[in-house]
Amino acid sequence: MGGVRDTTGTAGMTSTAGMTRLNSTVLEQRSLELDGRRLAYAVRPGGPRTLCFVHGLGARWQTFRRLMAHIGPEWTVLAFDQRGHGQSSWTTGRYALADFAGDLVEFVRAVTSGPLVLYGHSLGGWVSALAAPRLADVLLGVGVEDSALYEPAAELQAEMEAFARPGAVMRSLNPSLRLADPGLEARWTERRAHAEQDPREMLAALPCPLLLVRGDTAAGGLLSAESAHRALRATAVPATEVFVAGSPHAVHAKEPGTVARAIADFATHLSTTGVERDVRRWPG
Repeated sequence: MGGVRDTTGTAGMTSTAGMTRLNSTVLEQRSLELDGRRLAYAVRPGGPRTLCFVHGLGARWQTFRRLMAHIGPEWTVLAFDQRGHGQSSWTTGRYALADFAGDLVEFVRAVTSGPLVLYGHSLGGWVSALAAPRLADVLLGVGVEDSALYEPAAELQAEMEAFARPGAVMRSLNPSLRLADPGLEARWTERRAHAEQDPREMLAALPCPLLLVRGDTAAGGLLSAESAHRALRATAVPATEVFVAGSPHAVHAKEPGTVARAIADFATHLSTTGVERDVRRWPG
Protein backbone atom coordinates (compact mmCIF):
# COMPACT_ATOMS: atom_id res chain seq x y z
CA MET A 1 0.00 0.00 0.00
CA GLY A 2 1.19 3.46 -0.77
CA GLY A 3 0.55 6.58 1.23
CA VAL A 4 -1.36 8.67 -1.28
CA ARG A 5 -4.21 10.67 0.23
CA ASP A 6 -7.55 10.43 -1.52
CA THR A 7 -8.85 13.98 -1.60
CA THR A 8 -12.18 13.01 -3.16
CA GLY A 9 -13.57 11.33 -0.06
CA THR A 10 -16.46 12.50 2.06
CA ALA A 11 -15.71 14.84 4.95
CA GLY A 12 -14.65 12.91 8.04
CA MET A 13 -13.52 9.93 5.96
CA THR A 14 -9.98 9.23 4.83
CA SER A 15 -8.48 6.89 2.29
CA THR A 16 -5.03 5.67 1.30
CA ALA A 17 -4.16 4.32 -2.11
CA GLY A 18 -1.69 2.10 -3.94
CA MET A 19 -1.54 0.97 -7.55
CA THR A 20 -1.13 -2.28 -9.45
CA ARG A 21 -1.82 -3.38 -13.02
CA LEU A 22 -4.73 -5.43 -14.31
CA ASN A 23 -4.43 -6.27 -18.02
CA SER A 24 -2.58 -2.99 -18.65
CA THR A 25 -5.24 -1.07 -16.75
CA VAL A 26 -4.36 0.81 -13.58
CA LEU A 27 -6.11 -0.73 -10.58
CA GLU A 28 -5.93 1.51 -7.54
CA GLN A 29 -6.01 -0.15 -4.12
CA ARG A 30 -7.32 2.07 -1.36
CA SER A 31 -8.77 2.02 2.12
CA LEU A 32 -11.63 4.00 3.59
CA GLU A 33 -12.17 4.83 7.26
CA LEU A 34 -15.80 4.70 8.44
CA ASP A 35 -16.29 5.50 12.12
CA GLY A 36 -12.96 3.97 13.02
CA ARG A 37 -13.47 0.92 10.81
CA ARG A 38 -11.32 0.25 7.79
CA LEU A 39 -12.77 -0.89 4.46
CA ALA A 40 -10.18 -1.96 1.90
CA TYR A 41 -11.18 -1.61 -1.73
CA ALA A 42 -10.00 -1.41 -5.31
CA VAL A 43 -11.09 0.92 -8.09
CA ARG A 44 -10.46 0.79 -11.81
CA PRO A 45 -11.17 4.22 -13.28
CA GLY A 46 -13.38 4.29 -16.34
CA GLY A 47 -16.57 5.74 -17.73
CA PRO A 48 -19.44 7.61 -16.04
CA ARG A 49 -21.32 4.54 -14.86
CA THR A 50 -20.03 2.57 -11.87
CA LEU A 51 -20.13 -1.20 -11.37
CA CYS A 52 -19.60 -2.27 -7.75
CA PHE A 53 -18.78 -5.89 -6.92
CA VAL A 54 -19.68 -7.35 -3.50
CA HIS A 55 -18.01 -10.65 -2.58
CA GLY A 56 -19.37 -13.65 -0.71
CA LEU A 57 -18.74 -15.08 2.73
CA GLY A 58 -15.10 -15.95 3.38
CA ALA A 59 -13.86 -14.21 0.22
CA ARG A 60 -12.38 -10.77 -0.54
CA TRP A 61 -12.41 -8.29 -3.40
CA GLN A 62 -9.72 -10.17 -5.31
CA THR A 63 -12.23 -12.90 -6.17
CA PHE A 64 -13.44 -10.53 -8.92
CA ARG A 65 -10.04 -9.85 -10.52
CA ARG A 66 -10.64 -12.11 -13.53
CA LEU A 67 -14.12 -10.71 -14.04
CA MET A 68 -12.88 -7.13 -13.76
CA ALA A 69 -10.49 -7.82 -16.66
CA HIS A 70 -13.52 -8.58 -18.86
CA ILE A 71 -15.44 -5.40 -17.99
CA GLY A 72 -15.19 -2.70 -20.64
CA PRO A 73 -13.63 0.75 -20.12
CA GLU A 74 -17.06 2.39 -20.25
CA TRP A 75 -17.40 1.37 -16.59
CA THR A 76 -15.68 2.60 -13.47
CA VAL A 77 -15.26 -0.60 -11.44
CA LEU A 78 -15.26 -0.90 -7.65
CA ALA A 79 -14.78 -3.90 -5.35
CA PHE A 80 -14.31 -3.88 -1.59
CA ASP A 81 -13.57 -6.22 1.30
CA GLN A 82 -16.64 -6.55 3.49
CA ARG A 83 -16.14 -6.21 7.23
CA GLY A 84 -14.33 -9.19 8.73
CA HIS A 85 -12.79 -10.08 5.37
CA GLY A 86 -9.53 -9.39 3.55
CA GLN A 87 -7.84 -6.20 4.67
CA SER A 88 -10.98 -4.67 6.20
CA SER A 89 -11.52 -4.40 9.93
CA TRP A 90 -12.86 -7.29 11.98
CA THR A 91 -16.05 -6.46 13.91
CA THR A 92 -16.52 -9.72 15.78
CA GLY A 93 -20.11 -10.18 16.91
CA ARG A 94 -21.43 -7.64 14.38
CA TYR A 95 -21.87 -9.63 11.23
CA ALA A 96 -25.60 -9.35 10.62
CA LEU A 97 -26.95 -8.75 7.12
CA ALA A 98 -27.94 -5.27 8.25
CA ASP A 99 -24.32 -4.56 9.25
CA PHE A 100 -22.96 -5.62 5.86
CA ALA A 101 -25.69 -3.72 3.99
CA GLY A 102 -25.04 -0.59 6.04
CA ASP A 103 -21.35 -0.75 5.11
CA LEU A 104 -22.23 -1.06 1.43
CA VAL A 105 -24.48 1.99 1.56
CA GLU A 106 -21.85 4.06 3.36
CA PHE A 107 -19.12 2.85 1.02
CA VAL A 108 -21.07 3.75 -2.11
CA ARG A 109 -22.03 7.17 -0.75
CA ALA A 110 -18.39 7.88 0.10
CA VAL A 111 -16.73 6.90 -3.16
CA THR A 112 -19.24 7.49 -5.98
CA SER A 113 -22.31 9.51 -6.82
CA GLY A 114 -23.64 7.08 -9.42
CA PRO A 115 -25.20 6.04 -11.73
CA LEU A 116 -24.52 2.62 -10.24
CA VAL A 117 -25.01 -1.12 -10.76
CA LEU A 118 -24.39 -3.49 -7.85
CA TYR A 119 -23.30 -7.08 -8.47
CA GLY A 120 -23.06 -9.39 -5.48
CA HIS A 121 -22.00 -13.03 -5.18
CA SER A 122 -23.55 -15.34 -2.56
CA LEU A 123 -23.67 -13.31 0.69
CA GLY A 124 -22.85 -10.29 -1.47
CA GLY A 125 -26.07 -10.85 -3.39
CA TRP A 126 -28.11 -10.68 -0.20
CA VAL A 127 -26.21 -7.57 0.88
CA SER A 128 -26.66 -5.84 -2.47
CA ALA A 129 -30.39 -6.55 -2.60
CA LEU A 130 -30.90 -5.45 1.00
CA ALA A 131 -28.97 -2.20 0.46
CA ALA A 132 -30.69 -1.38 -2.84
CA PRO A 133 -33.69 0.61 -1.52
CA ARG A 134 -31.32 2.92 0.37
CA LEU A 135 -29.42 3.62 -2.86
CA ALA A 136 -32.46 4.00 -5.10
CA ASP A 137 -31.53 7.54 -6.14
CA VAL A 138 -28.30 6.37 -7.84
CA LEU A 139 -29.00 2.70 -8.52
CA LEU A 140 -29.73 1.46 -12.05
CA GLY A 141 -29.73 -2.28 -11.43
CA VAL A 142 -28.75 -5.13 -9.10
CA GLY A 143 -27.04 -8.40 -9.99
CA VAL A 144 -27.33 -11.39 -7.65
CA GLU A 145 -25.05 -14.36 -8.34
CA ASP A 146 -25.90 -17.81 -6.97
CA SER A 147 -27.07 -16.57 -3.57
CA ALA A 148 -28.87 -19.20 -1.49
CA LEU A 149 -31.97 -17.00 -1.28
CA TYR A 150 -34.04 -19.99 -0.20
CA GLU A 151 -32.91 -22.93 1.89
CA PRO A 152 -30.63 -25.17 -0.23
CA ALA A 153 -31.00 -28.94 -0.39
CA ALA A 154 -29.81 -30.82 2.68
CA GLU A 155 -26.69 -32.20 0.99
CA LEU A 156 -25.63 -28.73 -0.15
CA GLN A 157 -26.27 -27.32 3.30
CA ALA A 158 -24.01 -30.02 4.77
CA GLU A 159 -21.24 -29.08 2.34
CA MET A 160 -21.62 -25.41 3.27
CA GLU A 161 -21.33 -26.20 6.97
CA ALA A 162 -18.20 -28.28 6.37
CA PHE A 163 -16.64 -25.36 4.50
CA ALA A 164 -17.61 -23.10 7.39
CA ARG A 165 -15.15 -24.84 9.71
CA PRO A 166 -11.88 -24.76 7.77
CA GLY A 167 -8.94 -26.31 9.53
CA ALA A 168 -5.45 -24.90 9.83
CA VAL A 169 -4.32 -26.51 6.57
CA MET A 170 -7.22 -25.07 4.59
CA ARG A 171 -6.65 -21.62 6.09
CA SER A 172 -2.95 -21.79 5.30
CA LEU A 173 -3.68 -22.64 1.66
CA ASN A 174 -6.46 -20.13 1.12
CA PRO A 175 -5.43 -16.48 1.69
CA SER A 176 -9.04 -15.30 1.86
CA LEU A 177 -9.91 -17.77 4.63
CA ARG A 178 -6.68 -16.95 6.45
CA LEU A 179 -7.59 -13.26 6.52
CA ALA A 180 -11.25 -13.73 7.44
CA ASP A 181 -12.47 -13.39 11.01
CA PRO A 182 -13.25 -16.89 12.40
CA GLY A 183 -16.30 -15.28 13.96
CA LEU A 184 -17.89 -15.28 10.51
CA GLU A 185 -18.35 -19.04 10.66
CA ALA A 186 -21.65 -18.65 12.53
CA ARG A 187 -23.22 -17.16 9.41
CA TRP A 188 -22.97 -20.57 7.73
CA THR A 189 -23.63 -22.88 10.64
CA GLU A 190 -26.60 -20.97 12.04
CA ARG A 191 -28.18 -20.21 8.64
CA ARG A 192 -28.48 -16.64 9.80
CA ALA A 193 -29.37 -14.97 6.49
CA HIS A 194 -32.79 -16.62 6.37
CA ALA A 195 -33.41 -15.88 10.05
CA GLU A 196 -32.51 -12.20 9.61
CA GLN A 197 -34.28 -11.40 6.37
CA ASP A 198 -37.30 -12.74 4.50
CA PRO A 199 -36.03 -13.07 0.91
CA ARG A 200 -39.47 -12.43 -0.56
CA GLU A 201 -39.78 -9.11 1.27
CA MET A 202 -36.23 -8.16 0.27
CA LEU A 203 -36.84 -8.94 -3.40
CA ALA A 204 -40.22 -7.22 -3.39
CA ALA A 205 -38.55 -4.03 -2.16
CA LEU A 206 -36.03 -3.84 -5.03
CA PRO A 207 -36.27 -0.39 -6.65
CA CYS A 208 -34.58 -1.38 -9.93
CA PRO A 209 -34.21 -4.26 -12.41
CA LEU A 210 -32.70 -7.53 -11.22
CA LEU A 211 -30.12 -9.75 -12.94
CA LEU A 212 -30.11 -13.24 -11.41
CA VAL A 213 -27.09 -15.39 -12.31
CA ARG A 214 -27.04 -18.96 -11.10
CA GLY A 215 -24.59 -21.81 -11.27
CA ASP A 216 -25.34 -25.47 -11.77
CA THR A 217 -26.42 -27.35 -8.63
CA ALA A 218 -24.87 -30.49 -10.14
CA ALA A 219 -21.51 -28.70 -10.04
CA GLY A 220 -21.90 -27.04 -6.63
CA GLY A 221 -24.22 -24.14 -7.36
CA LEU A 222 -26.47 -23.12 -4.45
CA LEU A 223 -29.40 -21.49 -6.25
CA SER A 224 -31.67 -24.10 -7.80
CA ALA A 225 -33.95 -23.49 -10.76
CA GLU A 226 -36.97 -23.71 -8.44
CA SER A 227 -35.49 -21.15 -6.05
CA ALA A 228 -34.62 -18.85 -8.95
CA HIS A 229 -38.20 -19.03 -10.17
CA ARG A 230 -39.48 -18.17 -6.70
CA ALA A 231 -37.09 -15.22 -6.50
CA LEU A 232 -38.11 -13.85 -9.88
CA ARG A 233 -41.81 -14.17 -9.07
CA ALA A 234 -41.25 -12.23 -5.84
CA THR A 235 -39.95 -9.14 -7.61
CA ALA A 236 -42.08 -6.22 -8.77
CA VAL A 237 -39.38 -5.02 -11.18
CA PRO A 238 -38.09 -6.28 -14.55
CA ALA A 239 -35.90 -9.33 -13.96
CA THR A 240 -33.67 -11.60 -16.02
CA GLU A 241 -32.22 -15.01 -15.18
CA VAL A 242 -28.93 -16.31 -16.57
CA PHE A 243 -28.09 -19.99 -15.99
CA VAL A 244 -24.50 -21.12 -16.58
CA ALA A 245 -24.47 -24.88 -17.10
CA GLY A 246 -21.57 -26.72 -15.49
CA SER A 247 -20.58 -23.76 -13.34
CA PRO A 248 -20.02 -24.12 -9.58
CA HIS A 249 -21.08 -21.62 -6.94
CA ALA A 250 -18.54 -18.94 -7.91
CA VAL A 251 -19.78 -18.42 -11.46
CA HIS A 252 -17.73 -15.24 -11.89
CA ALA A 253 -14.49 -17.11 -11.14
CA LYS A 254 -15.20 -20.09 -13.40
CA GLU A 255 -16.83 -18.20 -16.28
CA PRO A 256 -15.78 -14.52 -16.06
CA GLY A 257 -16.38 -13.87 -19.75
CA THR A 258 -19.91 -15.27 -19.58
CA VAL A 259 -20.75 -13.20 -16.51
CA ALA A 260 -19.26 -10.06 -18.08
CA ARG A 261 -21.43 -10.57 -21.17
CA ALA A 262 -24.50 -11.07 -18.99
CA ILE A 263 -23.79 -7.82 -17.15
CA ALA A 264 -23.19 -5.96 -20.42
CA ASP A 265 -26.43 -7.27 -21.92
CA PHE A 266 -28.33 -6.37 -18.75
CA ALA A 267 -26.81 -2.89 -18.76
CA THR A 268 -27.94 -2.15 -22.32
CA HIS A 269 -31.48 -1.86 -20.95
CA LEU A 270 -30.52 0.62 -18.24
CA SER A 271 -30.38 4.33 -19.02
CA THR A 272 -27.81 6.65 -17.47
CA THR A 273 -30.53 8.71 -15.82
CA GLY A 274 -32.96 6.04 -14.73
CA VAL A 275 -34.47 2.69 -15.55
CA GLU A 276 -35.98 2.03 -18.95
CA ARG A 277 -39.19 0.12 -18.46
CA ASP A 278 -38.85 -2.10 -21.54
CA VAL A 279 -36.45 -4.53 -19.86
CA ARG A 280 -37.40 -8.14 -20.63
CA ARG A 281 -39.35 -9.79 -17.86
CA TRP A 282 -38.50 -13.41 -17.10
CA PRO A 283 -40.28 -15.62 -17.91
CA GLY A 284 -41.28 -13.95 -21.14
